Amino acid sequence: MTSRKHNLRLALVQCDLKSNDVEANLQTLSSVVEAYASACDLIVLPETFTTAFSASAYDFADRWGEEGLVYSKLKALAQEYKVGIAGSYLTYESKEQTYNRFFLFDEEGQCQYQDKRHLFALGGEAEALVPSRERKVFDFKGWKIFPLICYDLRFPVWIRNVGGAEYDLILCVANWPKARRAVWQTLLKARAIENLAFAVGVNRVGVDQQGLTYSGDSLAISPRGDELCRCRDEIDEVQIATLNYEDVEDLRRKFPVYQDADTFVIK
Repeated sequence: MTSRKHNLRLALVQCDLKSNDVEANLQTLSSVVEAYASACDLIVLPETFTTAFSASAYDFADRWGEEGLVYSKLKALAQEYKVGIAGSYLTYESKEQTYNRFFLFDEEGQCQYQDKRHLFALGGEAEALVPSRERKVFDFKGWKIFPLICYDLRFPVWIRNVGGAEYDLILCVANWPKARRAVWQTLLKARAIENLAFAVGVNRVGVDQQGLTYSGDSLAISPRGDELCRCRDEIDEVQIATLNYEDVEDLRRKFPVYQDADTFVIK
C-alpha cells in the first residue's frame, strides 16, 4: 500500500434544519462555507440538509443538475471557496424518479453522488423514493470514501470493505433521532472496526416537523474504534476532524483481518 501524504480535514457541520425551507438552509450552508472553507478540505452537512426529513419534504425536492437551485449553489460555493462539500438532499431527475442523494462536490465543482440504498419504510421513504441499485466509492484527494445515508448504517453487508482496502473512510450523513442515539454511536464504531476504516457521522440537532428530537452526536472514529472528535450534544456546532492515512495503513498491515473474511456478492 502506498501512503497518502495528505491528511484529510473534515468539517462536521452539526446544525438545526428548517423544515421545507430550502432558501433558509442554503443560507446556513453559505455562512458555514465562508467561515470554515480555509480550515478544512471537506465540509460535511447532515442528511436532507435543504428540507429536513418529513412526509411533506418530498414536495420540495429540487431538480438534479445544472438547472437545479441546490446543485448550482453547491457547485458555485465549492468553486468559489476551493473546498469540497458533501451531504444529501432530495432531488429528482423526473417527477417519477425522486432520490435521497448523497453528493460530494470537489473544489473544482465536479460532483460524485450515491443514492440512498436502504429506504426507511417507517418514515415513508419506500413509497416516495427510488433506492440505489449501484454501490459506489468516491475518490477525493487520494482518499477512497464510502458514502452512506442514515438508515444505510444498519446494513453491514452493503458496507463491507471488500478486500480490506476498497475504501479508507465511511462517511455517513443522517437525521438520526435522539431516542436511538446509542444505536447510532455503536454502529459507527462497529462499522469502523470491522472494516478497518475511519468512520465519520454527521447528524442534525433540533426538533423536526413531526416532533422528533435530534441530539447530534456527530463524531469521527478511528479504524481502531477510538473517538477522534465529537460535537457537543444538542447544539449547533462545527468540529474539524483530521484523519491521518498512516493510521489506517498501519493497522491494515499489522492486523489484516480482511484476509480471513467470507466472500459474497451483493445483488
